[in-house]
Amino acid sequence: MRVEVRGASLGFGKRIVFEGLDADFPDGKVTALVGPSGSGKSSLLAAMAGYINLKAGTITGVDERGSVPLDASMVAWVPQGSNALGGRTALENVMIGSLADGARWSQAKRDALHALDQVGLSDLAHKVARSLSGGELQRVNFARALATHKPLVFADEPSASLDATNTRRVAELLFELRSRATIIVATHDPLLVEAAEHEINLRQDVLHAA
Repeated sequence: MRVEVRGASLGFGKRIVFEGLDADFPDGKVTALVGPSGSGKSSLLAAMAGYINLKAGTITGVDERGSVPLDASMVAWVPQGSNALGGRTALENVMIGSLADGARWSQAKRDALHALDQVGLSDLAHKVARSLSGGELQRVNFARALATHKPLVFADEPSASLDATNTRRVAELLFELRSRATIIVATHDPLLVEAAEHEINLRQDVLHAA
């Protein structure tokens, strides 16, 4: 699914984060959403996911059906850091997303095992989350997103708590997973920006940035 942003403006109270933004996020690619702190990277990502409302403008998804308004049901969110349940296994943590969407237990388990294999963690499926490294936990986050089969994966600063080695692993993972979803990453990490195939720079592309 391609994402089109047209004339987007966002603010909180009297503070304008950005305004007049036009941007295209191509289908089946990794796009890096970059810009300095305060430029609205995370806010735009949240608006595209339907978590917050724009002051003006539109955000539209385009697929084989044509243009459709985006909402949270189309988006798998990968948070900054890990929100894994420490006492649960990697498999159980990945299953959560599918179960929350109404999948049967057996289907959620099959999808989770497949997703863990995709991110290279099938041998750790039954390890509890608190025993995993930071890089492994971030891959669990991506596996959870993939297991939902949603067309869009949004990642908000996914390397914020990772060292350079694990950031490179995440960058490689993003590139490998791009054929399974359109991936948009809000980041200032040069390793992730280098791995992306497309870049939207909020400093350059908006008429106003706080």
